Amino acid sequence: MAPRRLLAAGAALAVLASAPLLEAGAAPRAEVFFDDFSGSELDRSKWTVEVTGENFGTVNQEQQAYIDSPETIYLDQDPSTGASNGALVLHPRYQPGHQAPDGQTYDFVSGRIKTQDKVEFTYGTYSARLKLPEGATASGLWPAWWSLGANIDAGKPWPECGEIDVMEHVGEPWTSSALHGPEYHGDTPFTKRQNFEGKDPADWHVYKVDWTPDGLAFFVDDVETYRVTKQEIQSKGWTWAYDDPQFLILNFALGGVYPNGVNGVTEPYFGLPQSSVDKVAAGNARYLIDWVRVEQS
Repeated sequence: MAPRRLLAAGAALAVLASAPLLEAGAAPRAEVFFDDFSGSELDRSKWTVEVTGENFGTVNQEQQAYIDSPETIYLDQDPSTGASNGALVLHPRYQPGHQAPDGQTYDFVSGRIKTQDKVEFTYGTYSARLKLPEGATASGLWPAWWSLGANIDAGKPWPECGEIDVMEHVGEPWTSSALHGPEYHGDTPFTKRQNFEGKDPADWHVYKVDWTPDGLAFFVDDVETYRVTKQEIQSKGWTWAYDDPQFLILNFALGGVYPNGVNGVTEPYFGLPQSSVDKVAAGNARYLIDWVRVEQS
């Protein structure tokens, strides 16, 4: 995601052991975290639901409030989704005048979950099988799959903690990956778009990153799309911020700085055109997650 400042409490409760170097694309040896959302509700031993105005504020000029509600975060066991064993759904809703716990008002609500203080890890391969909103050319819809440094609350605020964006989508026929660190954040130079070359971005795809002490490699459906090395970052005199534990985040934002930077829309909402507002209001914008996996050698 683009710039953010998060406020969440506590030190890591479950930090997985660091792994030896994984060559990009190599088969990992051990699965250390997996969730296929096969139950009746979100497993809160693995995930924490974030609430805007309760444990963090609005970031990136996004237009939604994140809430803890079965309206915006639920599991769908219908086989027609194409998920292998049930899917997590992040489902934004149009709710004009929604008031967050801090008194701020929003016209949209949505869902965001994280593994902070529950599952955190250093190095390895993490992947997720995702289905972007139907009609994936809905400009300004911003589902994402990413990780953030767990030391964000222990002396290294964003962006010093390091952020790894595995997949971001803003309603265009591409997805992007990016890194954000102390000297490179927001409009970071470490970013890459990937096109689907005739495939539908709204179909199911697996988005993966191989994270080693020497660099990161990003993949879509096992095809490498981007690679950044520690040497490349340090050769610019900048900080490599990826040797400490990270935790996972899935969220569905609406509008904001990144979509606006692509579509230039300011009305009726910043980064979110009327056509996408109509899609959300009709209940037709859903972000599905089949499974999430972390592997280490």
